[in-house]
Amino acid sequence: MPIIKKCDVDISTLNLIGSDKIKINEKQMSLNILRTVHFFLDDNKLERYYYQPQKYIERLAQYPHVLTPDYSLYTDMSIAMQIFNTFKNRWCGAYWQEHRLSVIPTVCWSTNASYEFCFDGLENGTVVAVSTIGGSKNKDLFLRGYFEMKERIAPKQVLCYGNAFPEMGDEVIAVDYKKTIWRAK
Repeated sequence: MPIIKKCDVDISTLNLIGSDKIKINEKQMSLNILRTVHFFLDDNKLERYYYQPQKYIERLAQYPHVLTPDYSLYTDMSIAMQIFNTFKNRWCGAYWQEHRLSVIPTVCWSTNASYEFCFDGLENGTVVAVSTIGGSKNKDLFLRGYFEMKERIAPKQVLCYGNAFPEMGDEVIAVDYKKTIWRAK
């Protein structure tokens, strides 16, 4: 599994922008340029970052930080596909770091079986991002994975895309996803 090196960034002041809203040659005075790029989108919008990564380096490099693509790990998805999606997530992050981008890994999981690989490639004490948007359908399953993540990689801070559950802890910074879907003019 590719390794994403620890990113030491304070996420308490981050504003996010969806990767589907970024442009090449963003105007320097635009508020967008101060935002962190997220990839909490449908998988079909994420494939290009893995299969044609060189096309997006210049575009992503305009922003202070990027999250890694949130390739899905569905509970009914084969383990092989879940491993591949985790690999794609880590590979993109490692590739972007090789090109001097500041990368915050996005972490996801499905069932207990995914714990054998879904935290691989992440250094202990790193800042990570998670999403509760899909996890709100099964809070118990989400929280089991969340606490397993805390046990295995002890994240310094957790950026939560969506509403954080109270049980998640004090290291969580929640971001309202509705505030990430607009573009400043």
